Amino acid sequence: MRTASFLAFGLVLFALALGGGAGAQPPRGPALKPLEIYERFRATIGEGKYDVAGIFLDEFLKSSPTDADYLEIERKYGTTVFQTLRTIPKYSDDPATEKQIRDNIELVNKNAQAVTAKVLYKPERVAKYVRNLGETYEEKQFAQLELKRTGEYAVPFLIDALRANPSKELAAGILDTIPVLEGPTMAGWVAALDLFTPDQQYGVLVALARRRDARDLLNNAQTDFVPFLWRVLSRPRSESSTLYDLAAQLHNELLPGPKADTKRPEVELTAFARKYYDHKGRYFGAKTNPDASAALVPVWVVRPGEVTRVVRLADVPVGQAEEYYGLRYARWALDVRPDYEPAQALILALAAERAVERAKYAPLAATEPAVYKLLSEAPSRALIELLSRGLAGKRTPLVLAMVQVLGDRADREAATPPAGTPPKPSLLVRALGYPDHSVQFAAASALLRSPVPVPAEAKVQIVEILRRAAGFDGGKPEESKGTALLVDPGKFRADANGALLRGFGYDVEILGSGRDLLRRVARSSDFDLIFIDHHAADPELKDLVGQLTADARVAARPIFVIASPDKPRTPTFDQLLLRTAELLAATENDVLGLADPYVPDPRYNADEQLKLRTQIQQRRDVVLRDAAVGRAARLQRVIDTLPITLSDSQKRLMSLRLLLVSYSVLAAEFPISTESAPGTVAEITRIRNQIAAQPPSAQYAATALASADLMKLIERFELDVAKVKGAQNKYDALRSKADPVEIGLAVEPFRDPVLEARLARLLKGYPGIKIVTEPYSRLVLEPEFKVLFADPMMVPREVPVKKAESRAAIEFLRQMAVGDLPGYDFKLAEAELRNAVDVPTDVDRASAAVDAVERLKSPAAQQSLLRLATRTIGEPPIALRRKAADAAIRHVRAFGRLAPQAAIDEVVRDATSDTTAKDSELLAKLLTLKGMLAYNPGNFANDLKNYNPPVLPPAPKKGPEQKEPEKKVPEKNEAPQ
Repeated sequence: MRTASFLAFGLVLFALALGGGAGAQPPRGPALKPLEIYERFRATIGEGKYDVAGIFLDEFLKSSPTDADYLEIERKYGTTVFQTLRTIPKYSDDPATEKQIRDNIELVNKNAQAVTAKVLYKPERVAKYVRNLGETYEEKQFAQLELKRTGEYAVPFLIDALRANPSKELAAGILDTIPVLEGPTMAGWVAALDLFTPDQQYGVLVALARRRDARDLLNNAQTDFVPFLWRVLSRPRSESSTLYDLAAQLHNELLPGPKADTKRPEVELTAFARKYYDHKGRYFGAKTNPDASAALVPVWVVRPGEVTRVVRLADVPVGQAEEYYGLRYARWALDVRPDYEPAQALILALAAERAVERAKYAPLAATEPAVYKLLSEAPSRALIELLSRGLAGKRTPLVLAMVQVLGDRADREAATPPAGTPPKPSLLVRALGYPDHSVQFAAASALLRSPVPVPAEAKVQIVEILRRAAGFDGGKPEESKGTALLVDPGKFRADANGALLRGFGYDVEILGSGRDLLRRVARSSDFDLIFIDHHAADPELKDLVGQLTADARVAARPIFVIASPDKPRTPTFDQLLLRTAELLAATENDVLGLADPYVPDPRYNADEQLKLRTQIQQRRDVVLRDAAVGRAARLQRVIDTLPITLSDSQKRLMSLRLLLVSYSVLAAEFPISTESAPGTVAEITRIRNQIAAQPPSAQYAATALASADLMKLIERFELDVAKVKGAQNKYDALRSKADPVEIGLAVEPFRDPVLEARLARLLKGYPGIKIVTEPYSRLVLEPEFKVLFADPMMVPREVPVKKAESRAAIEFLRQMAVGDLPGYDFKLAEAELRNAVDVPTDVDRASAAVDAVERLKSPAAQQSLLRLATRTIGEPPIALRRKAADAAIRHVRAFGRLAPQAAIDEVVRDATSDTTAKDSELLAKLLTLKGMLAYNPGNFANDLKNYNPPVLPPAPKKGPEQKEPEKKVPEKNEAPQ
């Protein structure tokens, strides 16, 4: 069945409405003009019907609006009319429709910006109108209207003109223009206030106060000029009495409450800075997340250079904007009182938190040296106070930064319990139980380096933290975004959801029950996301969520509960076709022979390079076309075996879909773009357009039976694919990249509001749990991830950070084992230590683990050492094998023969191997082990009897002949030395 999206369905209704009758009837009256369609769009937005508004926006773009249309809309509604469309959090609940509307919004903004840049954004045009502000009344009025149309682009020109000390008439004209301009342009003037002389500042502030929206300007960070009033009031009145008095007057007029002379400037400026530190600032022109929180905001800043100017930065992450405004006002407070501790602490906290967010959990000393230097020079008392505040307020970035710095300086006070009764733990001990893996590890590391004795109960926590950090799988690729744990008892559903998560770049571990999840959480701290299907049992969902949220080892990582239907959702026939195509591609043995995309070669001139590029593009297009046609034919043969009946129109549609699916799977395997294969891109576009032009068709006959047969066939194919690792990896990669919704295939989305409401009531005591519908496309999870990762500390830790923590954890455990850190029961981490030896993906990590495993009295420990010493698969370095053999010798001497016979047999075989004989030192150690573990009196007697040394010692081996260097004969004209 060809299922249209809501947007497409709405467009049909819209077309019928414009025509005034049935689709077969000719339209009554002329079609609406672009401006009329935009009027309807705005009216629908005003009514809150955002999804319907998306239909009108689509029609507006299809009506081919002219440059004059865009300019007229901006003249009528303001220069930011199109930008404000981005601030609406959600237009539609349907992910595909939401994506289409968002794409249209970006397109309309791109078109509008191109028009204004072409017509209005001309330096000579703006400069002319700025000059005319000092001319006749008529010229001034017209210039003000044109500058208003030009919007924010004109602001730097106006500021530069005012700073150049123009004539009295031009200066007055510029200041008179400030109340005429649109509100968002005031951000540039507020940012530039520091660049003006006191007299110019006076004029600008008077002009800002004359605006009708003067109080509204105070609601947004970019246009709030009250902090500058406090900057003026913080200076002696004698510097500029008129400016000082104006600042006090404006404060008293614009702000209710106590008068300015009853307040302290440093306190007020610090309060403004704290507002941004606490994420309470508001911004105009923000691009929002789906939960309406700001994501990207425009910020005006002063850019130094040969000519200092104000510039507008269009898309600044909100965290950086908060840092900019917070640090700005806190520095102003320190200008008033350099020793004002609240402002000092605020600067340290802001700098530390944003640095940790940028570093993504990595040590600040390596990733943010400037901030680390600032923190390392701060007094310990200030850092300890910030750590205490961070722990109380659950400010993870601040806690992590302070623990790292205090740990590096081995601070005593941070590790010392406070005085008093009842006894309380120290700040670093409290941090051991903080709900964040990186904070826990940093606190353990700090305590292990501290000169203060660690309490016994904290030692157990430290070993547990090290054990879980050491459990990281070092073989994971560094490009992985993180590890997602997925709990789902349904195999087909779990496989589909796992493929979606892999499409986002995550390693996915699928678990069958809640009990398996709890064991996995306890084993290692390397996971980043948890997804639980609500059908998961053992324990029940509410009990499972309760245990997870109460367990510090979960570390407040994001938990999603999937509201999947009780009856498993059956994929559409189109989805099954895509999955079949992916299986066929994964098992295909033929090599396509596809040429690599063209790379420019400087050896050729432009004409020759164009010829080469065209030749490669054409070859790639031919190969891709033949491959798509061949795979579509294979898919058709599969369909021919199914009990499905198609009409002629359905057959045509099916053949187009098979081609589209085949091309989409090829695009998931190979790069296909207008640069690498323009003909293929054009062919895919043609197929999509042809499918869109087909009339809606009836449902395929006997679809349910055909789908059931095809699912059975897929399950058999998947079992075969799973037997071949390369094919399985390719299949997983294809499934993660080819999204049926993005391809345009029919899908069966399922959303049960009743079920979601029931789950919300069940889990109402756990506000951090996110309930999501069963994802059928990447588009379902994208907005959830966008909201989640707006908090930088929810972003998964990168693989290098986890590897570094794992390596450091093994090293600490080694020190405990050899006695450098006494009093810790490192044996609790035996399994993780042995795993580091058994899977030596990191040589340094494995080397440290060998020292610890040597001191574990267990058969498994001895076996791990022997395995590493005799390992021939994976080829660990010879030096590491020698160290393992040495450790095994000492282990056998200390604890006796514990290893199983199979491990001993491997030692015997390796000790007599020609390969081992190439390294005499390793061979000697293996022979020693053979004698200790596999001693046989009879064999030893035979060896003695068979020992026959040569009568004469062998002649020494001749080394390569060394030729004497030729003596240089001096030339005739060269005097001898």
